[in-house]
Amino acid sequence: MSLSGYFHKKMIYSRRMDRLSSLLADRIKGLGNDPGGCASVLDLGCGDGKIDSLIMEKLPSVQIEGIDVLVRDETYINVSRYDGENIPFTDGSYDAVMAVDVLHHTDSPEKIFKEICRVSDRYVIIKDHVCTGLMSYIKLRVMDYVGNAHYHVRLPYKYLTDEQWRHMYSENELELLRIDTDLHLYKGLFHMLFDQKLHFIAILAK
Repeated sequence: MSLSGYFHKKMIYSRRMDRLSSLLADRIKGLGNDPGGCASVLDLGCGDGKIDSLIMEKLPSVQIEGIDVLVRDETYINVSRYDGENIPFTDGSYDAVMAVDVLHHTDSPEKIFKEICRVSDRYVIIKDHVCTGLMSYIKLRVMDYVGNAHYHVRLPYKYLTDEQWRHMYSENELELLRIDTDLHLYKGLFHMLFDQKLHFIAILAK
């Protein structure tokens, strides 16, 4: 394991998994009329699926499946491979489609977002970043490299502005139900440097 990978696993990974799974479970639980929220969720770019397994522990009535361009040797959920452009499911296959820190790894976030909207029957859940200028761009690149380079994940650094995100929502005729921007993913100095105004969770309805 690289030095950056060792640092990420020891200092960041566990807290990020616990915190994000709690935030996402809370928001999924509040969606729709199904017990526990949405009954079926597709996680696009799920990685090892750890977040999803923690969500399902909190919400036993929710079933989450994953797809990714890189299927790891060990995963916590069922993960299927896809080509990074076309989601291999029919329109409205899942109550919700979720993408956690995925779209900035794609060459065309807009195209993938349209695919997410197509496969979702009701809701779209996005956890990603907002670029507000040069300093935020530098911080986001550092986070991306430390968190993903050791997994050989592509790093095109396609960070969008808040205006670009909202344009995508509007273009796909989605209603923004809720957005949270202070997620407290890190502690202490890391919170001050890499937390505030760089992350968001958006809950959108078709």
